[in-house]
Amino acid sequence: MSPLAELLRARRTVLLDFDGPICAVFSTITDRAVATELAAIVGTEQLPPSVRSANDPFDVLRYVADTGDSKLVAAIETRFRDLECAAVDTAEPTPGAEEVLRELFARSYRVGVVTNNSAAAADRYLRRLGLRSTVGPIVGRPGARVDLLKPSPFMLASAMRQLSAQPADALFVGDSISDVVAGHAAGVACVALANKPGKAARFADLNPEFTITSMFDLLAALNEG
Repeated sequence: MSPLAELLRARRTVLLDFDGPICAVFSTITDRAVATELAAIVGTEQLPPSVRSANDPFDVLRYVADTGDSKLVAAIETRFRDLECAAVDTAEPTPGAEEVLRELFARSYRVGVVTNNSAAAADRYLRRLGLRSTVGPIVGRPGARVDLLKPSPFMLASAMRQLSAQPADALFVGDSISDVVAGHAAGVACVALANKPGKAARFADLNPEFTITSMFDLLAALNEG
């Protein structure tokens, strides 16, 4: 049995990031388009150049959160959530993700989704694909509390509480540096998904327990058990 299969056999709680391990949220509606729309709500003339030209909508959200303007923050957060929900209607599934979720469910794993995206978007996507029953709690972006987003372990800890799981019984599958940092801060084993060129090298310094290049790698390890 492979070391990854042994880890999955020993740890019965599996937490997954959403954007990456489960789907590509901004497939048709791009993250750049979302960032541009959010910037327009603020007023591009009020934004520093780095935020005005940002490709990542989280850059706009973080900037607005730092201003302390509660009404503007609420408007940005609401529109961001709505755009995410629209995006997941055409989001491309990550190859192997559906099979992994169904296999985890069939084997009675405790499964949760932990994402910096909105919980509403993750829920909508999983329902669209008929996968909502395979996942327990979805812990998403806590409003404008950008300080609680990954790499903070806050959301991972929340998911484990909802699953009545201990860190020693959990592993987290993510595709970003912030995922690995958050997972280790929460005390869980990390499986890093290096699904794009160069990612494996970037993960190396963070020492994830395992690095995979496809969700089918995780499926194969599950099927060894």
